[in-house]
Amino acid sequence: MNHELTGEKIKKELYHAIREIGKQKIQKDITSSIQSSQKYIDLLMNKCIGRLVSSELSSDHDRVIGTLSEAVLHFMLTISTLPSERKIRINSELVIDVVIPSLRILKTNPSKSIIVQLIKEGQELEKISKLHFIQPTGENIWVVSQKPLTAAKFKTYSIFPDNFSNIIVDIHNFLKQSGDKSLRFVYTK
Repeated sequence: MNHELTGEKIKKELYHAIREIGKQKIQKDITSSIQSSQKYIDLLMNKCIGRLVSSELSSDHDRVIGTLSEAVLHFMLTISTLPSERKIRINSELVIDVVIPSLRILKTNPSKSIIVQLIKEGQELEKISKLHFIQPTGENIWVVSQKPLTAAKFKTYSIFPDNFSNIIVDIHNFLKQSGDKSLRFVYTK
């Protein structure tokens, strides 16, 4: 299946669900309480998974769920104004999905930075061990997968059963504990 086509259909479905709920409502609620991000992640994932799994995309189930999780994470990072950099190419074999708060902080002070890597297919698990060369603090490598992983060295989030909805609150708390002072812009439109 064409991954670009799949990605476009997933984003279209996600933004349809966002419009149904109301982008401004989501932003207002999360701005007043970061804990409300859990409710919205669950709501967006459930709305979209139900629609996507029943469509022709369901034959590529793992990739669909992984791509949806990534799109929801990107949306939530933006709407909650948490600092991040996305899709950072380290070399020809390794692309980091998300760095919190920035690549500069990761390079200069890795203990104050997180790598979030999303696993969409089984062979992507091989990338995780390579991340240790970039982020030596294992608990600052957060791995998101469809089902729970037994990667004791890393912090893991799974879609089924769900603890993925905690990720924005956990990122927020990590940044607070690490003393991050990144400039945050409130997105309005």
